[in-house]
Amino acid sequence: MPFGTAYGYALLLAASSSATAAAAATAGAVPLTITETSPISADGVPRLLARLPGVELLPMRPKKNSKPAPPTTDQITVIINSTTTYQTILGFGGAFTEAAAHNWIRLSPRDRAEVMRLYFAKPSEGGHGYTLGRVPINSCDFSVRPYTFDEVAGDRELEHFDTTVSHDVANGIVPMIQAAQREVAQRGGGALTMFASPWSPPAWMKIPLLPPTGARGPAPSGISIARCLGPWAKYFSLWIDAYQRHGIRIWAVTIQNEPMAAVGWESCLWSANNSAAFVRDHLGPVLAREQPGVLIIGYDHNKDKVAKWAKALYEDPLAAQYVAGVAVHWYGGLKTESLDETHALAPGKFILASEACNCGGVVFEQPDARRWWARAEDLALDILVDLLHWAVGWTDWNLILDITGGPNHAHNLCDANIIADPPNARGHGTLTLQASFYFQGHFSRFIPPGSIR
Repeated sequence: MPFGTAYGYALLLAASSSATAAAAATAGAVPLTITETSPISADGVPRLLARLPGVELLPMRPKKNSKPAPPTTDQITVIINSTTTYQTILGFGGAFTEAAAHNWIRLSPRDRAEVMRLYFAKPSEGGHGYTLGRVPINSCDFSVRPYTFDEVAGDRELEHFDTTVSHDVANGIVPMIQAAQREVAQRGGGALTMFASPWSPPAWMKIPLLPPTGARGPAPSGISIARCLGPWAKYFSLWIDAYQRHGIRIWAVTIQNEPMAAVGWESCLWSANNSAAFVRDHLGPVLAREQPGVLIIGYDHNKDKVAKWAKALYEDPLAAQYVAGVAVHWYGGLKTESLDETHALAPGKFILASEACNCGGVVFEQPDARRWWARAEDLALDILVDLLHWAVGWTDWNLILDITGGPNHAHNLCDANIIADPPNARGHGTLTLQASFYFQGHFSRFIPPGSIR
């Protein structure tokens, strides 16, 4: 799938930077004229979108037995009212899980560099221009095995916290993020915007004191409120310091990945009110004192309940002062009304789409090619709808997985844009770019950070 299809150009209209208009023309395209209803600036250039020379829309191939459209002229005019604007775009990206790092580190040096180029190089160099990255705090299901950075039971002073996060260095997460940072810096794109999410505190902080089972079934419950909320907040700060020592600046943390998910891998159950109290009394004050500038993002679960959780956070004034916005996942459906309601609660706080992927293994291994496209189209629809309902960015899940959709110690295998097969065991090559890779590029390549809807 080449970039620059009609689908891609339709998305281009959302970007505020006219530099994105340098798209190649294609034979048989229909010329496009873009005008504005907003006043022209003093130098004669429209404030939001300058005229975009050379931009063309490609005609779509008609469906079988479809009726012809009414006759039209060979000139299409799009009128943009730039006097009404909405959210400013933060960016697009993906997650640096242990599974992603495990697959990336096993590639040849040439293929490792190619993955970095494909995701993080600027579009003119064949990259997606990714600027967002998510990283787990401790392990998640997409880890080889469960781990934390303080396994000493009862260590409420965190004297045994691993301040070098040596596991994440050895497993490749830190080197992979550093490689992405270098790629972003080389293109002159500033810093990679990194946010972090915990799946579970150490087992000794939780009730009951049981570790994840690694399989579906009853999960450990929530944090031990009386004893460990303070140490858990401090744990966040120590982890941020440890990553900073490796040159990785953390822009934000989410309070908890999927706080309502009772699953058999790393998880921790919270209520909306307990989440707000944790921010108000512990996490907010600790980060404000020790990590000034690091943002706190609430919720981080499916869209259907986001307004309820946002309300709990935003209506507590002491908690609200620490919370910059909320994060949402795609797994529960589009739920546009929930996004709109959440924005209306606090228009000055953002909504970030923090996780999305298709599960059930790797799609190109399945014989029905329609599923390859269906998965990609579903993700593209989610991005479109999120952007139209206040999301400032969109984050894919694992950046790269193996041919089974892992590794995943809980056997919760999923799909990814790039599939690694270093020995080329399936004959598809050492790297396979799936349809979803190209679909997502139609957004990240044409809607750079700072774009305004």
